[in-house]
Amino acid sequence: MSYISNLESLPDELLLEVCKYLLCVDVLLSFDNLNIRMTYMISDYRRHVSLHKASYAQSYKLFTKILPKIGTQIHTLIIDNCYSALQAISFPKYFQNRMSICFPELKKIILVSFRPDPLLIFLKILDNLENLHTIDMRSLFRVPIKQQTEVLLALLQANNHRLTSIFIDDQSSHLNPIKKHLANQITCPNIINLKIEILTIYDLSVLFTIIPNIRSLSVSIHRKDNCDNMSRIFKSEILQFLTHFQLKSIERSWYLNELRLLLEKLPSIKYLSLNLRTSDLTLTNGELLQKYLFYKIEEFHYAIHYLPDQQSINYIEILNTWKNIRPIICLNNSIQNDYMFLHTLPYSSFDYLEISSSVAQSILKNQNAYKNVQRLHVDCDFTLAEAFPILSYCQRIKHSMIWLHEVDVNNPNNYNSVQDHTQENKNDILPKMPRLRRLTLVGFPPKDLYHMSTILDAAPNLFRLDLNYNTLLLLLNNESICLLLQQRITALTINNMPSCPSNAKENITRIAMTFLHLRHLYIDMRSLDTTIDLMVLCYFDEFLKQNAPLISFCADGKPSNEMKDNAEKWLIYHRNYFEGKQFAAYFNEKGSRLLIWM
Repeated sequence: MSYISNLESLPDELLLEVCKYLLCVDVLLSFDNLNIRMTYMISDYRRHVSLHKASYAQSYKLFTKILPKIGTQIHTLIIDNCYSALQAISFPKYFQNRMSICFPELKKIILVSFRPDPLLIFLKILDNLENLHTIDMRSLFRVPIKQQTEVLLALLQANNHRLTSIFIDDQSSHLNPIKKHLANQITCPNIINLKIEILTIYDLSVLFTIIPNIRSLSVSIHRKDNCDNMSRIFKSEILQFLTHFQLKSIERSWYLNELRLLLEKLPSIKYLSLNLRTSDLTLTNGELLQKYLFYKIEEFHYAIHYLPDQQSINYIEILNTWKNIRPIICLNNSIQNDYMFLHTLPYSSFDYLEISSSVAQSILKNQNAYKNVQRLHVDCDFTLAEAFPILSYCQRIKHSMIWLHEVDVNNPNNYNSVQDHTQENKNDILPKMPRLRRLTLVGFPPKDLYHMSTILDAAPNLFRLDLNYNTLLLLLNNESICLLLQQRITALTINNMPSCPSNAKENITRIAMTFLHLRHLYIDMRSLDTTIDLMVLCYFDEFLKQNAPLISFCADGKPSNEMKDNAEKWLIYHRNYFEGKQFAAYFNEKGSRLLIWM
């Protein structure tokens, strides 16, 4: 007797395991409303809805049919303007006057890769959502200085002042509360949890006046300043209720007295996490820090980048000051002796690690310290392999950025050779990194570009690659690397395209023939001598020939008047392939960016 096997014969546990390999939009469009059992089985996908990587056609169906039907069940909503290029503009058109009716149980919204103008429009539709208390901003695009205070206040006051928590990640634009743009004595007493990026210490003092009831505050300060009198900047601002404080500031050099004055404004602090840069030796002294800063703290995490002005570093002496205070790690280069990274254990307060490859050898002695790191930034000189010891002990990272700062002038020919090297150093081997999804290469091409295959082999789930145009062309000379790129990469960012690229048509063909499964493409064409029109059309033609499943295409650069006035009409006029297709195209003049969502 033969049996017919079908999907419903499988147990829920197995079906849900299969769903883990699908996007949330795929699950909702495939399983929703099939029958009572399937609807109940995917209840978590209905409560926590992610529009991540949705195509234009999928989003249209979700906005018009699925979300209005399941909206009363949704608790968390993710709107993705990164891989779905115009979702931020499209969503408000469908729900602008009925958010509170469609999503009455919504508690949290996650907004990815929004630009300031669409963000302001989106925040206006958040009206009287009684249960919405949290907004999580990720990769917010650069906000012009004149607009930063407006955007910040719009966030803090959104949903009729009902929000209590705003989280802006460290990949986002800074939002400075500029005093001259603030109404007198404006406050947002509703905010109790805030994570934010700002520019200076002065911005922090203004921020203190706006959020009097804050209980948890995480701040990244991005710019050096000439602050010479902390007490003059922080006058009467005291945050009585703040118990959790995290500060990252590695652009300016801090001094012990500055920290003392700052913490005096935080009398109730119980949890303190600091990631700083200094040339002040006293800020590396555990005994002094315990005496002046940590004596009233229940839990503290401390990381300091120490770059002395003149004197060499006495590591033994520094470590001795921490013996009876807290377990500590000191990463250093004993030969150069001009930089030290000192941090307490465990390294659990920070999910990022920014470090120089010059201290890689000392990481080997402390290999269990970085298990919680999710984002890694390594500064290297010439090679990818310089980052390998650090990568090896950050096996949970999701995003790795490797910055190559130097050109190997002694071996210029190395950049023309990316052939496989069979004799590898034992230190040039990487363990498996199954969580690594994104790799960014910045700066000069590494002289050991063939080691890209080592990274790709170690990261089976890597899908996004960001790199410079010239580095990409060098990679395409290696057949084995091209095969791996073809199998893995579905999102590609090409930076720093030259002003007049040679053999442009030929190179675009090579790129399209390599990235056959590409769904998301961004190209920086701002250096082009001409408009971006012909280059954009050429990329489309070549990827179309390869039947690549492109969903989003973004290009920065100078447009023609026709593209700027009406990007959709321009695209249909030049390529009748788009006539009758479901797509959206828009040229953002402020950002000089073409966005196409297919």
